[in-house]
Amino acid sequence: MIMGKPLLQIFLDSPIMLVLLAASIAALALVIERLIYFTRNRFDPSRGLIEVRTRIRNSGVEDALAWARTLKNPLGRLYVLALENLSLSGDEVSDLLYSTILEERVKFERLLGGLGTLANAATLLGLLGTVTGLIQAFGNIAATGSGGPAVVSGGIAEALLTTAFGLIIGIPTLFCYNYFSKKAADTTMVLESTTDRFMVMLERYKRAAGVGAETKPAPQATPAPAPKPTPQPAPQPAKADGWEF
Repeated sequence: MIMGKPLLQIFLDSPIMLVLLAASIAALALVIERLIYFTRNRFDPSRGLIEVRTRIRNSGVEDALAWARTLKNPLGRLYVLALENLSLSGDEVSDLLYSTILEERVKFERLLGGLGTLANAATLLGLLGTVTGLIQAFGNIAATGSGGPAVVSGGIAEALLTTAFGLIIGIPTLFCYNYFSKKAADTTMVLESTTDRFMVMLERYKRAAGVGAETKPAPQATPAPAPKPTPQPAPQPAKADGWEF
C-alpha cells in the first residue's frame, strides 16, 4: 500500500509508471543476460598462457590445439586460431588474432547501448512524471479555485512517486552499464596483451622447430636473352568527338 492505494492500482492510474515498470523489467533482463555472458566467457590469461606453452613444449602443437578447443572462452578461440594457422607468417597470424579480438569486443559490448539508454530514460521519465504531476496539481487548483492540501496532494504525490521510481531504476542500471563497459574494455586489453606474449612464444617455437621456413630454390642457368624485336611506331588512334579519357 502506497498513499492508501495498492501498488498495482498506482501503476494502472499513471501511464508513466507503466512505462517505468516496463523499463525496469527490460533493464533487469539485460543485466542478467550480460552477467551470464561474462560469467561463461571469463578466463585466466596467465594460467592459460602457461598451460599452452607447457603443452607445446612437452607434447607438441597438436596436444595444445586439442586442449585449446576445450576452452569455451575468447582466449581459447584465439589459441585455436593461431595454432591452426601456424604455417602462416607472424604478421598474418597477428592480423587474424587482432581481427578476432575486435569481434570479441563487439560481443562484450552487445546490448550495453540499450542498458545505458534505459538508465537515462528512466531518470528522464521520472522527471516527466514530476512535470505531469505538478501540471495536475495546478490544474486542480485552477478548477476548484483554492489551493488546499486536499486539492494539490494527489498531483504532488504522483510527481514525487514517479521521480523516486525513476531514480530507483536509473541509478542501479547506470552502475551496471558502467561496470559492464569497463569490464568489456579491460577484457579486450587483456586479450591484446596475452596475444602479444603468445605471438612472441609462438615465433620462438617456429624458429626452433623450423615451421614455415622457406626453402630457396636451386639456382638455374640463366638463359640467353632473346633478340629484341625492332620497335614499330604505334598507330595513333583517331580522336572521337566528346569526352577524352
